[in-house]
Amino acid sequence: MRNTIKGTFIAFLAGTSILMMTGCSKAEKDYDVYFFNQKSEIAESLNDLADKYEEETGKKVKVFTVGTTEGSETMRSELKSKEYPTLFSSNAIAFEEWKSAGYAAGAADISNEELKTLYESVPDALKLQFEGEGNYGIPYNMEGYGLIADQQMLKDILDTEELEAFTEDYKAADYEEFQSMITALDTFIKDGSSEEFKLNGNTYRTAEGKTEITENLNGVFAVAGAEKWTYGNHFGNYPISTVYSNVYDVRESEPDKADGLKTPIIKSLQELDFLTNYAAGPEGPVQRGPQFINSTVTGYDQAVQTFAEGKAVFIKNGNWIYANVAKVDEAVADRLTMLPMKVNFSDEDISVEGLDVEKMNRSIPEFVSQYYIINAKATEEEKKAAEDFLLWLNTSSTGQDYIVNKFAFVPFNADQGTTLENPLSNALITYKVADDLLANPFDAAPSSWGTECYGKYIMEELFINPDQWQEEDLERIADECVDYWKSGMEEW
Repeated sequence: MRNTIKGTFIAFLAGTSILMMTGCSKAEKDYDVYFFNQKSEIAESLNDLADKYEEETGKKVKVFTVGTTEGSETMRSELKSKEYPTLFSSNAIAFEEWKSAGYAAGAADISNEELKTLYESVPDALKLQFEGEGNYGIPYNMEGYGLIADQQMLKDILDTEELEAFTEDYKAADYEEFQSMITALDTFIKDGSSEEFKLNGNTYRTAEGKTEITENLNGVFAVAGAEKWTYGNHFGNYPISTVYSNVYDVRESEPDKADGLKTPIIKSLQELDFLTNYAAGPEGPVQRGPQFINSTVTGYDQAVQTFAEGKAVFIKNGNWIYANVAKVDEAVADRLTMLPMKVNFSDEDISVEGLDVEKMNRSIPEFVSQYYIINAKATEEEKKAAEDFLLWLNTSSTGQDYIVNKFAFVPFNADQGTTLENPLSNALITYKVADDLLANPFDAAPSSWGTECYGKYIMEELFINPDQWQEEDLERIADECVDYWKSGMEEW
């Protein structure tokens, strides 16, 4: 197992030794819970929420919010102070430091049985773990990504009034069936002719002729080719997921484990070679070449607009895209759905236990940006107060209202009875309830791997090449990506 405790932790641990000996003896404080928040976009709503909590319970919550860029340094100082946070937030990577220093209470440490049950209900793919074990936090929210489509667009293309059968067959379809669907859609877009394809062995056919909604289509996919991160990060997560089960697996593995990435990376590039032959643009189809990485044609905002204007059937993106689509066309935004991204892998390419191609093809990556963590060094009274607040936040009608409507988050404990304004967020809940989830091990990738290696090669070599990508080039790129990954791990 790799040693994940960084050298900088040692001084931090030494600086907190006195606190460990005294058990964070309580000073006189004019609040019951001190919450250190690192999600600046919800700062105002959190302050309002604290007022509501005091109105309902008589308990006072002090909220301090800091931006994530300077958050760790400020929190180190706060945790060592006399007026330390009793509840704080962290992402999965920074959490290593707080757990190593003894500040994170896990599910086993929770005295409130109802809250302990809530901890235990967090899906495995979303748990905040340490060295691959336990659960030390409650997720702020869920985010996820896949292939996004306008449901009415799909209905018009398939000449149907309902999509339930199509959706289920699509989720069960393999990569080859996915390819046949894309070529059929391309034929429909080009000349409006009906084309047959199969999903999960069942036959589908595109409509004969176009409608008002489908007449503007000029490509199957809206592609943000000018943005390295959209493929370097999200698309790169798929080959990474064949080797690493989650962020902790990445952080704790030996560098040589990354050798298993080579074939999945090659196959992911071959998939991009196929997909980018069917790209839509603001004025018409976009061919690979200089225009494919031109921000006025394939920048992020332009790709979203191309999709929202009905010029592409799909866009690979996340549930956060809803507001941007609504700015272009509210009707389209309210009709959005999310489908899994199909993968060009075989079971032999996957070394993660319990994962196979069938599950990857029906699942979407979901992840958590921040977690609520109870300070294990607080007094028992303070920990109980923090537990009560955290339970109230995640189970009371007031707390749920703030999470959903004020924070605009997807509650991790949402079920099919939870209905949100954002239909893509509702889709995340559906995948979560079905346990059709992939983790997001990319979050633990060596620094800049996604943008300065995998994504950089995709944008600067592959997207500008109009010809089929050659196997020797893909092998070279895959080797470079593996070497970059391994050297980055050795610097941890």
